[in-house]
Amino acid sequence: MHTVKRNPGTGSREKGRQRVFITGVSSGIGEALAQLHLHNGHTVFGTSRRQPYGLMDHPNFHFRPFDLSRPSEMGELFKDNLASVLEQGVDRVFLNAGVSGNVPGRGGEFSLDELQHVLNVNVLANKAILDLMLSAAQRPATCVLSASMAGVRFRAGTLPYSLSKAALAALAGVYAEENPEVFFAVLGLCNVDTGLSRQVSFSQRTADFADLKSLQQRALAPGYMVSPAQRAKDILAVIDAPDAYGIKSGIFVDMRTALADHQKANQPLSQA
Repeated sequence: MHTVKRNPGTGSREKGRQRVFITGVSSGIGEALAQLHLHNGHTVFGTSRRQPYGLMDHPNFHFRPFDLSRPSEMGELFKDNLASVLEQGVDRVFLNAGVSGNVPGRGGEFSLDELQHVLNVNVLANKAILDLMLSAAQRPATCVLSASMAGVRFRAGTLPYSLSKAALAALAGVYAEENPEVFFAVLGLCNVDTGLSRQVSFSQRTADFADLKSLQQRALAPGYMVSPAQRAKDILAVIDAPDAYGIKSGIFVDMRTALADHQKANQPLSQA
C-alpha cells in the first residue's frame, strides 16, 4: 500500500476556507454535506439535476444543473459559474450522486439500457469528473466516493446498484494507486435515511427478497437509521483524521464499522 502525499497546492487553504465540489446536492447526504461546509465558512460548488432551493441564496454556494447520465458531456458542467473548479482547483471532491436503478428486481428483468444508465450515473460520470479534476493544474487533496456494501456483499434483487458500486470501488482503487498524492476515501455510507435507501427498503417488491426484507426490518428499528446531517458530520470526522478511523486511500470501508471501531478504541479503560 502506497503512502499518500498531500497535495502541496492546497495546503494553505486547508487551514482556512476550503473550496469543495459536491455532486447530488439537491437532497440527502449531498445536500447535508453542502450545508455543513457552508456553515463552516467554506465555498461549495455543487451540481444535481434538481435545484437545491434551500442552498441557492447562500453567497458561498455556486450551482450548475447537470444530468450525470451523460458522462461524455462532462466538460459542459465546468463552465460559467463552475469554471473556476478546474481553473483554480478545489480542496475536496465529494462524488455523492447516485441512482438505485429501480431495484429491487431479479437480474434478468433489467435491460442492458437500464444497466448502462446506472453505470453512467454511478461510475462513468465519476470517472469523467475525476479525469478533469486530476488533469487540472490544482488537484484536489481528497476525493470522497459514496460507495456501498452492495458492491461488496451481493444480495438478490440489487443487480444494477451492486454492479455499479462494485465498479465504483474498482475505479477508486485503481485511481488511488495511480495518483498517490490524492487521498481517495471509499466510504460505504450505510443506514442513512434518504430517498434512495427508502426506495430499496420499502418497495412493494422488497418482500420478494429475503435479505432485503431483513434490511427493511432493521430500518424500522428505532435508532437504526441515521439522518443525512449526522452522516455528513461522520464523513468529515473520518476524512479529517483517516488514520484514527483506519481509513486507507482507495480501500473500501463500511462507515458503521469504522465509527464503531473508533469509538471502541477510544473508550476509557475500566478501573479494576
